[in-house]
Amino acid sequence: MSNEIIRNIEAEQSVLGSILLEGDLIKDCQLREKQLSHPAHQIVFRAMKELDDAESPIDLVSLIAKFDETFIHQIGGVEFFVNLTDVVSTTKNFSYHEGLVIEAWRMRHAQEVVVNLYNNLKNDKDISAISNTIDELNAIEETGYAGEFDLRGTLVELYQKMQVDIGDLTGINTGYNDLNRMTSGLQEGDLIIVGGRPSMGKTAFVLNIAYNAASSDTATGIFSLEMGEEQLLKRIISSAGNVDATKMKNPKKLCNIKDWEKISQAMGLINNLPLEIYDKPNVTMQEIYAKTRKLKRKYPNEKVLIAIDYLQLIVGDPKHKGNRMQEIGEISRKLKLMARELKVCVIALSQLSRAVENRQDKRPLLSDLRETGQIEQDADLIAFLYREDYYDAETANKNVTEIILAKQRNGPVGVVELAFIKEFSKFINLERRFDNESRQEA
Repeated sequence: MSNEIIRNIEAEQSVLGSILLEGDLIKDCQLREKQLSHPAHQIVFRAMKELDDAESPIDLVSLIAKFDETFIHQIGGVEFFVNLTDVVSTTKNFSYHEGLVIEAWRMRHAQEVVVNLYNNLKNDKDISAISNTIDELNAIEETGYAGEFDLRGTLVELYQKMQVDIGDLTGINTGYNDLNRMTSGLQEGDLIIVGGRPSMGKTAFVLNIAYNAASSDTATGIFSLEMGEEQLLKRIISSAGNVDATKMKNPKKLCNIKDWEKISQAMGLINNLPLEIYDKPNVTMQEIYAKTRKLKRKYPNEKVLIAIDYLQLIVGDPKHKGNRMQEIGEISRKLKLMARELKVCVIALSQLSRAVENRQDKRPLLSDLRETGQIEQDADLIAFLYREDYYDAETANKNVTEIILAKQRNGPVGVVELAFIKEFSKFINLERRFDNESRQEA
């Protein structure tokens, strides 16, 4: 049998180099020391873990200081550490390279087990070694997955949680009373899809929720794939300060003293929020995942909401060669996985097909989601926006938007009505109709 040892030295170097460049990656690292094949890599990884446990920075200076000159000379000098970072083109591939290291270890360990079986059968004629080997191989296959399920411990933890009154709002505050009642707030680990035809106010709705969530101490990240950060902030200022959005196009010329007071107050409020905007176009899922993970680390004790405008603009994997159904399907799955793995709430806008326009009742249906049924399958909650006055200018329901909860995995479906103040791009609870209190505020 072949005695060639299976290794992936390049992946090990990339993992260690990524941690050197971005020390907090050690907190997300699932590797164990023994899973690295190179002895020097094992020692360096152990030192990194010790630095992290001591809450010390993991960088080139602090890491080299952990070793004596003899060891550094044995591994090739300071160049050894420099080379670790040189092989890293981007830390965004950290999780992928970590997986390669684990896979190499699993194959290496399996190789050892099979060699031992061969020797036992050849030398000791021990047939019982077969069943032992099967158990060992099964254990290797499970390595890298979630820990063993502890039924008793889980039940005890669940019982303790059930003894605590958590109130009606268990998730992130949307700022809208009826929507909060139907959803109990937006839940961590959920993927929420918001759809609607053009001009229904999808972006305004998600921005309003993002602002309301951030105002309730939820760390909020907005991925704006269509608008730049300044344009987005102008819309948030308009909504938060009740400033006419048309004036925000040229504030110097169009805004009066009262408008500037509102703008200043709104900017003061926004400045103190746990809010971050990422306006890079052509963003990939790897980049979204990396930014979300950083936001999670920055606000470790807060709930996290990620808003994406919009799903179909995320760059798909080139392996699909332009097959939009496969691209969007994979993006949808990865958004759901990210929500669960990082325990964040993800709310993403999605385009709808034109089939809506061909029906007499133009309220959207689940079948109107574009490109793939995978979105419907992955989403925990799907909401559609519908404004009757968009199609019928004479309707009695002017400025009213229906939020149609078409799917909710862990709650009821139904309709929530909100009032929409067009000039502020602002949704408000229906009891605060624009024709009374809101107009006075303006």
